[in-house]
Amino acid sequence: MKIELSDQLFQAALPVLSTIESHGYEAYFVGGCVRDTLLNLPIHDIDIASNATPDEIQSIFKHTFDVGKEHGTIVVLYQEVPYEVTTFRTEGTYSDFRRPDEVHFVRNLEEDTLRRDFTINALAFDRHGQLYDYHQGLKDLNARVIRAVGQANERFNEDALRMLRAIRFASQLGFKIESETFLALQQLAPLIENVSIERIRIEVSKFFQGAYFHLNGQLLPLTGLCEYIEPFAGLPVEEGVEGLKTAVKPMIENGIARDESLVWTLFLYHAGIKSETRIKNLLQKWTHSKQFIKDVQASMSLLKAIDRQSLEPWTVYQYPDDIIQRVYEFLIVHQHALSEQLMTIYHALPIKQRNELQLDGRRIMTALSMKKGGPLVGKILSDVEQFVVTKQLVNQERILIEYVIKHYGQESK
Repeated sequence: MKIELSDQLFQAALPVLSTIESHGYEAYFVGGCVRDTLLNLPIHDIDIASNATPDEIQSIFKHTFDVGKEHGTIVVLYQEVPYEVTTFRTEGTYSDFRRPDEVHFVRNLEEDTLRRDFTINALAFDRHGQLYDYHQGLKDLNARVIRAVGQANERFNEDALRMLRAIRFASQLGFKIESETFLALQQLAPLIENVSIERIRIEVSKFFQGAYFHLNGQLLPLTGLCEYIEPFAGLPVEEGVEGLKTAVKPMIENGIARDESLVWTLFLYHAGIKSETRIKNLLQKWTHSKQFIKDVQASMSLLKAIDRQSLEPWTVYQYPDDIIQRVYEFLIVHQHALSEQLMTIYHALPIKQRNELQLDGRRIMTALSMKKGGPLVGKILSDVEQFVVTKQLVNQERILIEYVIKHYGQESK
């Protein structure tokens, strides 16, 4: 099978393959870019495999970076674009269930594909678009099946993260997991304890955001993986997943993006984790960033306000623009009664954030002849901010200064 490599990412990378071949070596596009091209999906990055060793790659190209030479990977910088070039290899034992203890470089593409996780990821294109398929990966793509290369228990024993990748691909692509692969996944689920929580978190987020999560989300509890992922301990994962499936289904059907913080918010909401403290404690276990945690807390707070039907200008003002937009998009596809009210209030706000206020600490101190600031300045700013948001004061400097002098003139002395 031969196809046209028309995508601009392929076109930009073709000279890298040509250069490698001009020195007497082989080079191929491999992995997700091949799989997604065959599925008529957009590709996002390019991976290259070659029978040239890392030293040979470095001798061919002027600008390279060593990012894992011992495992065969060199980054080639071509026209300011980085490309990972990995040498064909076989792998030794995986004593930590994640990375091979040693690798052996080989010169044969077919031998290299034996170490891949799933048949749909063991496909390769040469620079002419000729497909190389040694494990019936194209057949599995057409059948929409996720099947391990060779023996599934061997692949999962080598790298336990592959078990989460299996359900992640099912969520992203809408594929079924082949029966023997699924059985091995269930049997070896405890091995996921050997994988770092950072790597697990990345896969879980992609799983939650998958375009077919509403159809395959139940794989997380069904495989038993969640029982061996510490931050899930004690959580009603099945309830959280089922609630999230229902929540994202109309978003998926209407082509609305599911932001990472929003899907985590909805999962926690349906799992009953709604307080700021519990959200913070749990997401810290997942090693989410401080900003991510704040976004989830804000989204949850807004959802709770909507549940209470307590949408007022001062309430809506508390939330950042992006949180308002994400929650609105979620509400509108669910035809929620308060969706339009939320945006009506938001658009009617006189200011969206404090820096739009025609008053600041310096001007307050000048108006009140204060020599130094203090708690009073902060209190005045907060009071004026709320009065402007609730339209009790017009956001004009003269009006605000007059108000400050009238109401706080004596207090500042």
